Amino acid sequence: MLTTVEAKGEEIRGDKGPDSGREIRFERIDFGPTPMTTEPDLQAKRFLAPASRSLIVSREGEILAISRIGWRVVASLPQVAETADAAVKWVRELPLKMPSGVPLLACKDEEVRKHFENRPRLPLVVSDSLPSSGSRVPKWTLPDGCSFSAHYLRHYPQGELTAHLLGYTGVSLPDQHGPVAIEEYLWPPVEGRAGIEKSLNSMIRGADGEVLQVFDNTGKVRHQETTREAKPGDTLILSLSLKMQRLAMEQLRASGRPGAFVAVDADSGDIFSLVSFPSFDPNLFEAGISPEQYSALSSAKEAPLFDRAVSGSYPPGSTFKPIVALAAMASGKVNGDGTKFAGPGEMLIAGRYFKNWNSGDEGLMDVKYALLRSCNTWFYQAALETGAAPISAMSQRFGLGSPPELPLPFVAGGNIPDPETYNDPRSLANYAIGQGRVLASPVQMALAMAALANGSQLPRPRLIQGRIDARSEELVQRYEVQPAGFLRIKPNDLELVRDGLWGVVNYRAGTAGVAKMAMPDIYGKTGTSQWSNQGKKASLAWFVGWVDAVQPRLAFAVVTHGREGEKLSGGGDAAPIASGFLRAVYGDPEFYGVTLPDGPSRDDPVISLPEPIVADSPPPPEETLPLMDQPVEFDLPPPRRSFFDLLFGWGR
Repeated sequence: MLTTVEAKGEEIRGDKGPDSGREIRFERIDFGPTPMTTEPDLQAKRFLAPASRSLIVSREGEILAISRIGWRVVASLPQVAETADAAVKWVRELPLKMPSGVPLLACKDEEVRKHFENRPRLPLVVSDSLPSSGSRVPKWTLPDGCSFSAHYLRHYPQGELTAHLLGYTGVSLPDQHGPVAIEEYLWPPVEGRAGIEKSLNSMIRGADGEVLQVFDNTGKVRHQETTREAKPGDTLILSLSLKMQRLAMEQLRASGRPGAFVAVDADSGDIFSLVSFPSFDPNLFEAGISPEQYSALSSAKEAPLFDRAVSGSYPPGSTFKPIVALAAMASGKVNGDGTKFAGPGEMLIAGRYFKNWNSGDEGLMDVKYALLRSCNTWFYQAALETGAAPISAMSQRFGLGSPPELPLPFVAGGNIPDPETYNDPRSLANYAIGQGRVLASPVQMALAMAALANGSQLPRPRLIQGRIDARSEELVQRYEVQPAGFLRIKPNDLELVRDGLWGVVNYRAGTAGVAKMAMPDIYGKTGTSQWSNQGKKASLAWFVGWVDAVQPRLAFAVVTHGREGEKLSGGGDAAPIASGFLRAVYGDPEFYGVTLPDGPSRDDPVISLPEPIVADSPPPPEETLPLMDQPVEFDLPPPRRSFFDLLFGWGR
């Protein structure tokens, strides 16, 4: 009977379990001289044998994805039935004969009939994958005419922790029942359907092998040999720190809200954590997810299948203000810390009032103080003086408006509006505080902070550090560190912005004092905006920045969603998530593989207090000029996901 014999496996590098990392091998079955010359009823057929997909490991060597051997029950119909009708009847009666626990398929009568008529010598699959029994043939006693057939299953030991990053697989060619094709597989091949599994499918899948089988008219294999060995996919070593990934997920879960957390090496671009919460268990897809399970996931209220960290485009809110500040200084409209704008509680712009998050007057302030206080009205003036073109150009230097080069299938590019059509006063008010048509993903904002931290270049994100041959364990390719672009920013401008972001966390009037640590210093920027899910307003809170420590110099971005009617703030809701992560990492540097610095890399900056505002004239009457709670009059490009239909808001 045609069947896959017991697998004789070789352990793949990184194997931690008795049944992990095996390859399906085929014993030679030979009953003497080549039987085709002596028995005319024998038939030969070459089959493709899918290779084991790549082993994927973290930077610590922990297994993230692995192929394991699974088993299904198959039936040789000619051994149990002489006609198609008899075969249908026999399959119907299988539940009465099969051992308890075997997950039988609901084989349709027409499928059984077609199989008997078109491919009687090839086995009919009658069960789903059996509960895990390792690489050895299960010990169940099967009815006459049935046997076990091996195939590969894709397993994700870390479950939901790496689901969005790795994705999952699905069968690319299901079991066939029609006429025998020229190219047939011993078991259904699979393909990546999401995440790295999809975007790197051709690399991960390896190269198919080929097996020659000769069988008689009952389907019994009389001769078998491997004519071409399958080549497993190369082992992929990711830059991901599983320890940091787990910690980031814990912090997001503890917040009780959906969100994302990204941490990168500001110098190399290595991705240390890339978390979207809530997540899902990719192992549900291992043997084929049921329609009911998939429907529950895809329709869940908080969209667990959606990758907020990479595919989400959100208004960055006030986390965009450092870009505006740099653009204003590069254009010459803001002269370092010599230019001072007022920080009133509201401003009249093109016939409408736009508010600051603080209703009181902040005074006349320079760029450093405006950043640490996140003063909207200061940035309205800076943007109106600067214009859209310099802001757009500076945004592009920091990678905003274009998707980062990540080996993932759906990488959001965000949106930086066309300066030709977004240069009117109200649009500039939106632009000033990262609202309106300005959109960015969490991974984009983390990389932008990485550029601010290293001061010279926007790092190209590196998610894969290298590839290793699965059998020889020799290095096949090392992915080198490369810049995605160079900042070319005046050192003094850069230092002024850094001073302001130091003050956000470490100065008494900053908006993220909750993130302050004794060692190392944290540089950051808070942001708050509003978004709408099917017309229901909710808050969105950000905290982005970097750590004043090298080896590695961590840059990060956190975003968290409020629910309907819940008001969040960057300092009150996003900053504590990052703070919990950073305190744990630098509280145990050896465990997390970081180096605690001896002290700050630079002296604490001098922060000038604002000067009082002297009003030139009273504002026009309120009844003729409506007070606006948020920026207005913008249109969004079509969203990549349908769970939000409009974005707007105010920033802090």
